[in-house]
This record gives sequence, structure tokens and C-alpha cells, in this order.
Amino acid sequence: MSNSYFDLKPISFRGEVAVVAPSSPFDKTVFNAGITELKLNKIKPVIDKNAFAKASFLAGDDELRAESLINAFTSENIEAVWTARGGYGSLRLLEKLQENIDKIKANPKLFIGFSDVTALHAWLVDKCGFVTVHGPNITTLNSIDRFSKAQIFELLQGKDRAFTIFNKNMRALNPGKVKGIVKGGNLTTLVSMIGTPYEPDFKDSILFIEEVNEVPYRVDRLLTQMRLAGKFKGIKALVFGDFTYREFRPPAEKSVNPFAMLETIGLEKSIPVVCNFPAGHGQQNMAFMLGAVAELDTEAKTLKY
Repeated sequence: MSNSYFDLKPISFRGEVAVVAPSSPFDKTVFNAGITELKLNKIKPVIDKNAFAKASFLAGDDELRAESLINAFTSENIEAVWTARGGYGSLRLLEKLQENIDKIKANPKLFIGFSDVTALHAWLVDKCGFVTVHGPNITTLNSIDRFSKAQIFELLQGKDRAFTIFNKNMRALNPGKVKGIVKGGNLTTLVSMIGTPYEPDFKDSILFIEEVNEVPYRVDRLLTQMRLAGKFKGIKALVFGDFTYREFRPPAEKSVNPFAMLETIGLEKSIPVVCNFPAGHGQQNMAFMLGAVAELDTEAKTLKY
């Protein structure tokens, strides 16, 4: 498995990037705003012909969405694949992608997205040995803060070679410094992969998890399932990203308590654990690599590749 982002070629000046919709349909206004951001940063978006398709809660049927992804990876002129939106649906594509794994493995490309797209990240990292980029989808690109926006393009275009994420608000629940392969993503999506042939392997990883619009008891249920499935055994560190809640809920359920999450997982003292990592569904959504080796330093509040 590749363990360095720098094994992959950065996006060139006015390089072509395929924009695909592997999950849910999306709002065209915010999508177009994201496309504008790509153009402003000298990237040429190649919008998939099926990107605006709809099939109930999906952006087209499974066959269509899988075909779009396969074509994006195998197209000679395409330098990267960027997802339009998360939502739901990526998990449904894994069987078709697995059938075409040799084609995809022969054409490694940068892959960018987050949320439901976690299923694709996990498959590309574990099954294909790729390094992928956990970062904003096209539909969230225009709404993230200016630091996150600047950073994603610096990363993708190879300007940020000494790549480090620092956040003064990052909080150590268990202190320590450790190296490992960074894996993970959206909690609900990761849990949905347990028991399938595509279940992620987190051994020796720095495991990142984030979630949106889930009240504490649901987060607890998801973490409990992860624990019972043995998914926290053998990890090097645990990183809690954003646990944003955008909808109304009673004051008693206002926030997810990171210490309560630790107790649920049973990792109170064993490995380094941090919360407030600046990635997820909040306005701050810093990009970072999955499938690459990094060092987490809780005292310095950094994740360094």
C-alpha cells in the first residue's frame, strides 16, 4: 500500500478534474458556486454527464453512478475525481466497483470528498491501496471558511509540501505522540460497512471520525456497535472531528460529550485521543489524507504528514 500523498501527482495548472455524484442529488446553486471556486483556482472541472440525474433519494441509479466513477478514474486526461455531494448512496456502489477494481487500481488519481463518500474512501484505501483526500465536496466548497478553502487548493496543487494541520482548539483527552496510517471518516457510514466484504481495517491506524445531525444517544449507539465489532482494537490513536448538529434539539441534548464517547469506547487511558479536530460538517473543514502515514502530536496540536 502507498503511504505517501506525494506518490500521487498534484493537479496541474488548469488540470482537468472529474466532478461526479455518487450519492444524493444536490442543489444546483451551491453546486455552481463550488464549480466557480475550482475555476478561480485554475482547475478545469469536467462535470459528469450523469451528475444531475435523479432516482428518488439518489443521484441516478446505481449502475449509472458506478459507471460515472469508473469512467472518471479510467479517463486518461482526468487528474482527480471530486464528489459533488454526500448524503447517501456510495455504499451501494461498492459491489460494482469491486468488479472493476483492476481498471481503477491501474489508474490511481486524487479522490476528494467527505460524508457519505467515506464508503468510497475506505474502499479506495483498503482495496486499491490509494491515498485519498478527505475534504469538502463541491456543494460545500463555497461555504467553508477561507482557511479551509485556501488549504484544500494548496494541498491538491502541491503547494503545501510540509503538510501539517494545526488547530489551537484541538483538545487532548488522552495525551501522546504517535505515527500511523490515517483512516476513517463519517461515523454512520463506517458503521454501515461493518459485516460487509468491504468492512474497513483500522488496525495500526490513526482513526478519524465525524458526524452531523445525530443526537448523543445515537452517537453512543454507533460507537457501541464499533466497539462490539472490535473496530477500536489495535488502533494507534483516535481523532474526533466535528460533531455538528444543525437542527433543533432540546437543551439537554445540546452537544455530544467527548468524555462520554471515550467511556463508551473504552479507551479512557490507553492511546492518544483528541477532539475538536477541524474537519467534518462544520464551517471549518480542513482537508487531509486518508491512507497516508502521519504523526499525531496532542501537545503540539498537530497532525503532520
